[in-house]
Order: sequence, then C-alpha cells, then structure tokens
Amino acid sequence: MLLGLVLHGVLSFAGIPIWPAEDVRSAPEVIYPVIDWIHGFRMQLFFLVSGFFTAMMWKKRGLGGLVKQRLLRIGLPLAVGVVVVFPAMIALGIWGGQVKAERGEVAQVGGSGLFEEVIEGDVERVRALLEKGGDANEKDHNGTPLLHVASIADNGEMVEVLLAKGAELDGRGGDGGTALSAACFFGREAAAMVLLKAGADVSAQDWRGTSVMEATTTDFEIVEAIGGAFQIEVEESHREARERLVIALAERGADTTGERGLGWYRKGVEFPVFHHLWFLYDLLWLLLVFVPVALVANRLGWRLPDGLIGVPGCLLWLVPLTWWMQSFMPGQFGPGTSTGIFPWPQKLGYYAVFFFFGAMSFGRGFWEEKVGRIWWGWLLVSLPLFCWGRSLVKDDLIFGALLASGFSWVTIVGMTGLFRRFLNEGRPVIRYFSDSSYWLYVAHLPLMIVVQILISAWEAPLLLKLVIVITSVTAILLAVYEWTVRYTWVGAILNGRKIRVPSPLPVEKKNDLK
Repeated sequence: MLLGLVLHGVLSFAGIPIWPAEDVRSAPEVIYPVIDWIHGFRMQLFFLVSGFFTAMMWKKRGLGGLVKQRLLRIGLPLAVGVVVVFPAMIALGIWGGQVKAERGEVAQVGGSGLFEEVIEGDVERVRALLEKGGDANEKDHNGTPLLHVASIADNGEMVEVLLAKGAELDGRGGDGGTALSAACFFGREAAAMVLLKAGADVSAQDWRGTSVMEATTTDFEIVEAIGGAFQIEVEESHREARERLVIALAERGADTTGERGLGWYRKGVEFPVFHHLWFLYDLLWLLLVFVPVALVANRLGWRLPDGLIGVPGCLLWLVPLTWWMQSFMPGQFGPGTSTGIFPWPQKLGYYAVFFFFGAMSFGRGFWEEKVGRIWWGWLLVSLPLFCWGRSLVKDDLIFGALLASGFSWVTIVGMTGLFRRFLNEGRPVIRYFSDSSYWLYVAHLPLMIVVQILISAWEAPLLLKLVIVITSVTAILLAVYEWTVRYTWVGAILNGRKIRVPSPLPVEKKNDLK
C-alpha cells in the first residue's frame, strides 16, 4: 500500500498532461521506469495477500462473518471515499489546469524538434526535418506518434506530409488507438477525412476494445473533460464535426451496432468514478465470486496438490495463466487501469488469478514459512525480465506480455522472502506503519495532488521535491491517524479496534531517613 504513495508521488514528474499537477522538473525518461517497476507487481501482490486473508477470515468466521466484515471494512470506506474523492479530483483538475495555464505552459507532447514543429503547425519545417532523416513514426514518452499529434491538431496538410514520408497509417498510440480514432474522438474533421481517404482502418480498436465508431460517439461532455485535462481545444463546432464523422465512418463500413450494444458498458468502465479506490470496488466483485466458489470447493473437497502451490511448481501454471489474461491488455507492462462504475472484465480476471491463488495458499505452511528464502536470487532474476519485457511490451505484444507476467510472479516471490527476512519480527514501528497503511493510501491522493501543484513551479532538484511531496503528505496523514483515526470508530472499521495504552506512572523513590 505504501508503494502507492510513491507511485502517485512521482506522477507529477512524469509529464502526464491528464495528471492535475505537472512539474517543471518533469523527467519522464527517469520516472517511467519507476512507474512500470512498481506497477508490474504492487497491486498483484496486494490482491494475492487479500485473497490469503479472505480465506483465513472465511475459516475463522464462516462465509456470513466474512461478508459482513468485508462490507464493513471495504464497502463502507469505498462509499465514503467516493463521495469525498470524486468531487475533490474534479476541483483539483480545474485548479491544476489553471496553474499550468498561468505559467504559460503548453502541454509537451514530445521533446524532439519534430514534435515541436508538428505542434506549431510548421509544415515546411517538418518536411525539411523528415528529409534530413527525421522519423515520421517517432513517438513521445507516452507512446503518442507524430501522426496522432497532427491529427488532434486537425492539420490535414501535416497529416498528408507525415503519411507521404512513411508514417504508419494505423499506427498505435499509448492506449492502442489509431490516429483516426483520436481525430474522430475530438472531432478533428479535416485530419480524419485525410486519414479516411488514405484508407485508415475504420474497424480498428484500442487496447480496451473501443472501436473508432465508439470513440466518435462518446458523450461530448467526456470529450470536453478529457480535452480540458490535456489542454486540447474542444468547442461546439467539434460536436457537429463528430456527428458528420459518424456518417462518414458508416459509409465506409464501420460497425454502427456497438453503440447500441456494449458501447454504454465501455463508457461505464472508462468514466473515472473511483479513482485510486478502484481496488476496493474490484475486491467486492471478487468477494461476490469467492463466496459460491468457496461453497462448492468446500462441498466437493477441491484442493490443488501442494506441488502446484509451492514454488517453483506454482509458476508452471500461474505464469501462463497470467500471460493469457495479460494478452487481453496488450501494449502495457502489467495490467491496464479502469476506475469506472462497471468492472473491466480483462483487468478483473487478471487480478482474480492473484486473489484466488492467495486464497488457495492459506493453510499451506510451506508457502507461509519457506517461499522466497533465496529472496535476493529471485529479485536478481526479476531485473532482466523487467528490462527486457519493458523494451518489448509495445512492439512484441505476445512475448512482452509473457515477460511482464513472469516479472510479476518472480518479484512477488522475492518480495515475500525479503519481507519475511527483514520485517517479520513484530517491531512496533513496522507494525504501526502496517496498521496505518490502509488509512494512508485511502486518504492520500487529494492531499498529495495539492502539494504537487503548490510546488510544481519550484526550481528545485526533482529528488528533493519528490521527498517533500511524499514525506509531507505522510507526516500529515500519520498525525491525523494517531489523533483522530487509530483509536476511534474510524480506525475500528479500517483495522479493528485499538486501545491506547496509557504511559506508565513514574515510580516514586522512598527517601531513606536513617
């Protein structure tokens, strides 16, 4: 959970336009490997541990007691958190956008001369750079190709130049979408018509399975919100352009049934409701599946052999199974993210692998006591998996997904052994941070973004600013935890009831009056 604070703490330095805070010291080339490393195993390990404790709670309290405890400890914080976080994130997004605008910043899509000239719309300069050896398929740190940038700028002439110089017509962006999908989403009619004339695939889908037609018919209010977050101009004329593009796509054979079919579901998946609390929502869905599975497994006496639960035997089936689930979310090192009201089946199925393996591991002493003994060896093996997998995940979708899946499990085994070796002695400080971690994670995001925005313009070293963000937020929330959460009904819901132990009275010394 605490790694989540680090993950969100570095986002303002990653140059992500949609994040409310964008720091002047952004260094994507440094931050993105950190993000991918954490994302590659953190929540996977969390769901495994959650499955383990779910099974333990079931054995101790029965299914009825389990459901009651989970609804209280997960469902209630989720409901309260959404009421607080959802409007807070909207307000922070507006404030962060204003701060960026006041600094006179234009969202940086890329750092090369080509990207700058495409943004500026200088067609002749772009043509000259390409003739001197520039790459028409160049991408920025977010995986956005030049053709996407030109399409979003609605520069039809620039699109023609890039295509003539070898830009991939149906090349994929960071989300798996094509330039046509981006142009249609934002209502960039001139660019979209050039792409259609060149033969762009009207049936292309992004990594989430959203088609070009579904992108074009997304609610305009969502388009305006995303445009505002990325500082992309969206006006009423673009709404009308999108309506005309729907007709143009249909005339070229685009499927028009998706919007009447599952288009509404995808909107529910993508619209940000839960933000960083999505994991609590997914846990409730997994609990809903766990209850009948546990009843059937208990009745039939199902139990995997120890050899398939212990290491390395478990990896023989867990890595391929995770690989299969990862293949439904191509182009990403680790699972995709969705925070909408409807669960994303691919992501939920991916985390279900870890959750149910954790549940099956409960009661197996060898997993609880021995797995990861050579923790340093497992972590060493994880390094080439990470470096190799991260370099391949967008180009070789199949093998990249396999390496990402292997990294997750190898790192989980290594981290399990590492924590058992150094953090398993019941130290009071470690126990305190463990107890407070749930509160810290649930409560940290709005406060962290506030701090990030406040210091975003400071000309201070990146590392110093990152330390300020994480330590200040942690210190404030720990103080709140100690005095208003830990020993109150709030703490009882989050971690169980705690009783403040009074300080011992000083012992009075008797005077010897001899």
